[in-house]
Amino acid sequence: MELIGFKDGVRGLIESRYIPILRETYANFNNLGGYDYLGRGADSLRIKQELESTLETCRKLGLSGLVLVGATATLTDAVYLANYLNEEKCGTRVIVIPASVDGNIHHKYVQTAIGFDTCSKFYSQLIGNMLTDSASAIKYWYFIRLMGNQPSHMALECALKTCPNMVLISEETVDRKETLRDIVNNICEVIIDRARDNKNYGAILIPEGLISQIASFDQMIIELNQVFSQA
Repeated sequence: MELIGFKDGVRGLIESRYIPILRETYANFNNLGGYDYLGRGADSLRIKQELESTLETCRKLGLSGLVLVGATATLTDAVYLANYLNEEKCGTRVIVIPASVDGNIHHKYVQTAIGFDTCSKFYSQLIGNMLTDSASAIKYWYFIRLMGNQPSHMALECALKTCPNMVLISEETVDRKETLRDIVNNICEVIIDRARDNKNYGAILIPEGLISQIASFDQMIIELNQVFSQA
């Protein structure tokens, strides 16, 4: 059975840009994820033109199966594509491998998604190095921003593994209706309390999606996106 991969993710599938996946060509990417090998993109598979182009590619190449790797957006694309291929009597079967560092894919038939465990362990190793450095130099504060667009699962998992001085959780910020001033004040209180004990060092974990969870900034981001979409 011949395996092929599409360059630049969905865009390569739509445009039928593919390469054969061989042991020799993939050797340098083994155990490294494969993103550099095939690439990725932000394109979707939902509108009619995209689905028609994908159908044409599947039929031209005689694909018996198509494997999509991704998070929630990819899972949605797979539903649209699978239903469309079925309606068009195409024999290509669609398979999805859940992969997300956000840890936001939950289903009774899915134990875990690819990426979260590896990413949390890798980040935790780096965070541990920073904690060791700050405790050794006793003069540095590290503010570490971690991946996690909406849920703060990555920041929380890394906090459980490394025990930093403070971790910000987006969901708690929303629940407490905190403003940016509240968050800054909380951070300052931790730094001041440690300074009283002559501990002018430490580390604070911050999820990248924190700012979008603050009500005032969330509305601002929505308005900016509307302006950009009209530009």
